[in-house]
Amino acid sequence: MKSFFFIILILLGLTPMVSAQTSNNNVDLIWEGETSVPPFYAGRPLPSAGNLARVVAIPHIFQAGRRVGGSGLTFEWVKDGNPIQSASGKGKDVLEYTVDRGGAPSVVAVKIVNDKGDLLAENRATITATRPKIVLLTPKNLTTETTIFAEPFFFSPTELANRRVSFTWRINGENVGNQQENSQIFTISPPEEGSGEVKLSVIARSQVNPAQQTATAEATLSFGLSNSNF
Repeated sequence: MKSFFFIILILLGLTPMVSAQTSNNNVDLIWEGETSVPPFYAGRPLPSAGNLARVVAIPHIFQAGRRVGGSGLTFEWVKDGNPIQSASGKGKDVLEYTVDRGGAPSVVAVKIVNDKGDLLAENRATITATRPKIVLLTPKNLTTETTIFAEPFFFSPTELANRRVSFTWRINGENVGNQQENSQIFTISPPEEGSGEVKLSVIARSQVNPAQQTATAEATLSFGLSNSNF
């Protein structure tokens, strides 16, 4: 009887945020990437090389003791020293851009001005690209054939959907190829002896940007043995 186990990765972390203040006003910058994460992921998707990044300005602007909403403010965006006119304007509190394919960081700045052009608040942040990840969480005391699912993090969702990310599986260092159409799924059997350890690894590699969009994970599976590391 097969037992099916999903590979689970929980990365604890806070969404990056930078805050700056001008007088009593300030603006926070938070950002995320349009990258792959599973539905149960506790954090936010992080930007990675070649994929979309989204920066949101959260203004805390007060006039006559009342907070002014973002729709009434003008946002002036600058990326790597270049004004982004298409993203700037009244109520435009979001900047989207494609992260450098080589993984170089970007410096994003925003100024908030009123209708008279007076500076109310400004901020800047350096946004770095995150390397994609795969982590295998394996069960203990395996006794039967086991199916494992590889869950990629921070890859391009479009490339994954179009199967442009390849998954290469190895057992004890030897390439064993793919068993089925969905190469994220792999089924492993106990050793011929019925018990013992098997080293399983997988490499996920983007066909579009393999230099920056590649991740490796490995685990030692114990069949018929107690695994105290789980």
